Amino acid sequence: MLLAVPIALQAPATAAPLALDLPQALARAGAENPQILAAQARVREREGLITTTRADALPQIALTGDFTRVRDVSLLNSSFGDSASLFGFTPSQLVGARNVWTTQATLSQPLFYWGKLGTAIKVARMGEREARDAYTTAQLDVLHGVARAYLAVQGAQADLEVVKVRKAAAQQFLADVQAKLEAQSATELDLLRAQSELLSVEPDRLQAEAALQQAVERLDSQLGLDPKTPLALAPLGAPTLGPKPVGRERSELAQLRQQEAMYRENDKILKSDLRPKFDFNASYGYQAGHTNLLFQEPYDTWRVNITMRFPIFDGFRSAGKRAQNEAQLEQVREARIDQERAIAVERSTADRDLEKAVALDAAARKAHDAAAEALRVSRESYDQGLITSLDLLQAERAERQAESQRRHAQLGVWAALFAQRRALGLPPL
Repeated sequence: MLLAVPIALQAPATAAPLALDLPQALARAGAENPQILAAQARVREREGLITTTRADALPQIALTGDFTRVRDVSLLNSSFGDSASLFGFTPSQLVGARNVWTTQATLSQPLFYWGKLGTAIKVARMGEREARDAYTTAQLDVLHGVARAYLAVQGAQADLEVVKVRKAAAQQFLADVQAKLEAQSATELDLLRAQSELLSVEPDRLQAEAALQQAVERLDSQLGLDPKTPLALAPLGAPTLGPKPVGRERSELAQLRQQEAMYRENDKILKSDLRPKFDFNASYGYQAGHTNLLFQEPYDTWRVNITMRFPIFDGFRSAGKRAQNEAQLEQVREARIDQERAIAVERSTADRDLEKAVALDAAARKAHDAAAEALRVSRESYDQGLITSLDLLQAERAERQAESQRRHAQLGVWAALFAQRRALGLPPL
């Protein structure tokens, strides 16, 4: 009798690996990475700030409607209230509750602010450009992080492949020794050596698998994927070396320069707060005690006024703000100078690292060629019975190690190329 296994207890189907090459990984990170999406949102926020700041320079128009029921006793305290009884009026007649209905349109317009409003709009636009520079920086950091994570996965895969080949060779060596032991052409010591060789590979295999899983999880997080998503990455192949690419102004420096300019313009805004300002205000509407009298003559009311406000003493608030602004400007200026020096060092270091990586790659390729030739000779000698299977195993191990070093050296050239392009302010590809 067959027993049905509950769905909850069945082993989940293994998802097919997501196939990606490096350009596809970079494109996916550009569209899905949270840091890039947050930087894009910051640019949109600064665009909205421009609209908000510009609104302060435009006329403000509002329609209001109001109903008020009031009992005003101020008339009783006037000279007429004191003599009202002489004319036959009682206090309750003078201060009876009244209803007031009001509809009104109001307009307010700043007239002259010593350039404060225009400068504020200019600063807002600078802030939008500064946010775009910050977005470029975040985008480059994420894309180069994805490229490094891609290389890390490739390197971990190469290490795991080497370990798997070593394990297969150790298993074959153990099988050969066991066969020879049965034929009494090998000793127990040979068997122990073969078993030891096989057992020594297992820790390396476990470590290589863990390193690969960790590298894949890091790449998944950079791509905006679930960390457990399996990946099938296309190999990069040999890098193509050409002339050094032409760099561009680093977005970090452009961002700091924008901040400097913003602080300088902000000082003009702080200065304008110490000067007189002029505003224009106007209103027109109707006010009546009964609703059927609204929008009738002579119940229309209007007002026009120009107001000047001249600050005399603000407790040194403006002076403190200017001193704070100047200190912030100095901080940004020093940060820019430090960043310029760091970028210069980064570029020269990247050039040297690329030269070193190319030399190491050439040496690793030659070493692998020599190891491959040694393995070929060892196999021929083993077939002729000139060497033992242990000697052949050591030759295979040396060839695999040389192959691993060659692939790591090749990936090192890619990493150096990416580092050089990052130093020049360019994306990985």
